[in-house]
Amino acid sequence: MAFSTSVSVILLISAISCWSTAFGGLREDLKDFVALVPRRRIGFIAARYYIFDPKFRQAVEFVRSDEFITTWQQVRAAPDFVNIINYVTEYGSGYDITTLVDSLPTRLRAYQLSRTVPVELMLRRDLTTFLWDILQSLPRTRIYSLMAQKSRQSPEFAKLYKALRDKEFKELVQRARHSRQLQGPIKKLSQKSINVDEILQILFEVISWGPQPS
Repeated sequence: MAFSTSVSVILLISAISCWSTAFGGLREDLKDFVALVPRRRIGFIAARYYIFDPKFRQAVEFVRSDEFITTWQQVRAAPDFVNIINYVTEYGSGYDITTLVDSLPTRLRAYQLSRTVPVELMLRRDLTTFLWDILQSLPRTRIYSLMAQKSRQSPEFAKLYKALRDKEFKELVQRARHSRQLQGPIKKLSQKSINVDEILQILFEVISWGPQPS
């Protein structure tokens, strides 16, 4: 549970960072969101759990292994996953995100855990505190305000944001989650202490922090 929450945040950061260098009109909008993420603190929290949580270490080692690449390729090839890529491409200014999606495993594997952890974080070891630290480290009010501002001022961001909040996107994700082709890879991730359902829960939680699209 600890790693899946942390990895979901890291994955979101990696995805947004990729988009901010590739999307035309969305580039500056997404860079503003990247700037709000306290990546240093999240890195400290991840490093603390690497020290204290054996399942966390198992998950990290799996992500850095060739077995993870094989699992990712199975996910990537599933038709229902491709449908999600096509959906985001359609509503993300028409930019083909295939290359960006394919680069995410490499970025995730290259993520470096901090070698130091502040004393006050080292003293917090229970799971409840970890989840609280991760979620509370994200500036929810500022994220809401920025989403609201971008939705008003940037037509391209508003289009993408509305698409991600639409029930069609959730249905596509849930269809992929229960796809027959993805049950094997999802089971493998679970065996390595990576809970896909928790990742999806965090994803939709962060998306929901913004205002209702008009």
